Amino acid sequence: MPAPAVTKFGGDVRLWRKTALGALIPVILEPNDPTGNQPIEANAMVFSREEGETIEIASKRRGTRYNQPIYSEQEPGTTSMALTLLEVPPLILGRVLFGEAATEVTVAAGTATSAPVTGIVKDRPVQLPHRYLSDTVAPVVEKNGTPLIAGTDYTIDYRRGQIMFRSAAVSAGDTDVTISYSYAGYTYIDIAGGGTPTETFYVTGDMENRVTGDDGELVVYEWRASVDGEVDLFGSEPISPTLTGPCIVPADQEAPYNFRVIKAAA
Repeated sequence: MPAPAVTKFGGDVRLWRKTALGALIPVILEPNDPTGNQPIEANAMVFSREEGETIEIASKRRGTRYNQPIYSEQEPGTTSMALTLLEVPPLILGRVLFGEAATEVTVAAGTATSAPVTGIVKDRPVQLPHRYLSDTVAPVVEKNGTPLIAGTDYTIDYRRGQIMFRSAAVSAGDTDVTISYSYAGYTYIDIAGGGTPTETFYVTGDMENRVTGDDGELVVYEWRASVDGEVDLFGSEPISPTLTGPCIVPADQEAPYNFRVIKAAA
């Protein structure tokens, strides 16, 4: 009698952002990966299906035939997938905050010379155009060409690139204050929160049956997912968001996803 065919899958799940024009952007760009996209750490992948409504037409003839079904059809249902993540790459971080993430921007190291300081408010930090200012060569702050004194007239947060004016030498709304400084290179991603957006992904899974060793190949052609539930940024446990949403059938496919199990010949 053959042993029961127990199924227990693990594997490498990769996500690509799918643009409106169909281009695929790796969520974790990794040139050394065979696909150019590093697998994402995931804790659960759950498929579900909700059947469509049933359309039924009943007879209106006299007698016992009245209200008896003469036609019935069930509308197509919806297949959905939920993926619980154990890591949050920058390109998904915007979705975790229910917002829109901009493209990652790289700023090369450089200098700013006599750059105007705008939006001055007393006793409140004013954001400069750059972060990670150099403290090796101290910034030079001037008002109408006259140098101001660090620690007395102003203080600078070098990491955040913010300056705070503290003395009567500078007034709110002044337009004749300039600053010269150098800064290190850095990257950043802007996230505009509060939109509860949906992102479209192309998903692949290089799966393995952990019991039998059989291979599995998963492809989800178009998954429109958003964050399901609340996300506690200050929780004691690592952030583990769940992305959930319907799986769409593209025009060139017959099903929303395909899963193939492969067993090597004996």
